[in-house]
Amino acid sequence: MALVDAKYQFLYVSVGAQGRASDAGVFNESDFKKALDQGLLNIPAAKPLPLSNIQAPFVFLGDDAYPLRTDLMKPYSIRQMDYEQRVFNYRLSRGRRVVENGFGILANRWRVFLTTIMLNADKKMVTMGLWRVPGDKMVWEPCSLFNL
Repeated sequence: MALVDAKYQFLYVSVGAQGRASDAGVFNESDFKKALDQGLLNIPAAKPLPLSNIQAPFVFLGDDAYPLRTDLMKPYSIRQMDYEQRVFNYRLSRGRRVVENGFGILANRWRVFLTTIMLNADKKMVTMGLWRVPGDKMVWEPCSLFNL
């Protein structure tokens, strides 16, 4: 799970969950959700939309597997959508593409992420070239370097 801003900067990365774990399950167990629930993230207060008096809160974007929350927008269910809901889903998917593009750029910069990395879940260390590094740092460190 990752949080990426509009400039493709990784703001939060959670690694270590099994690949078969659902997005909702990873989110529910994450320290990011705990910080959201406890109000520790310093999210700005709602502000008016441009050229409007409508107050809009700052929210995170997720796919349909995430829970519906006041601080998390997710798409409408595919079933029986009207025109406005389809437009909403399209615009939401455009925002969510930033995360996908961020991972694509990351993988192209560090091409090791374009292939399967054979690493057992119980392994704490993995060999990369001449270095032995903790398995979770294989993702954290490139994300940190990517932001430079």
